[in-house]
Amino acid sequence: MIENELLEFVRFSIRSVWNVELLLHLRRTAGRTWEAEELVRELRASASVVKDGLEALQKAGLVAADGNGGWRYAPASATFDRLTEELEALYRERPTAVTQALFARTDKLRSFADAFRLRKD
Repeated sequence: MIENELLEFVRFSIRSVWNVELLLHLRRTAGRTWEAEELVRELRASASVVKDGLEALQKAGLVAADGNGGWRYAPASATFDRLTEELEALYRERPTAVTQALFARTDKLRSFADAFRLRKD
């Protein structure tokens, strides 16, 4: 069972497993600034996955751009840093728990969107 605070953090700050991988990589190398292209190679991801992930994590207050094309781990608060640390431990020990939390978010959003879908009767 995931603690409520961590579960909410995952559901509202992280969009995908790729974003988890990206965030945790940046956290593990917190003293370094990365170019997006370097992250593509390092994580073996597509450029669009990395770009979208960086933008989402920046909006969530977890990473920062340096203005010269570089990105670094930069949590907006000590609470975000602590939750990212807890996420890292949970993801290492029980990755399926993190994946389930992410999919639960997706399922709730899909159900909400489906409520507004026009249906032909």
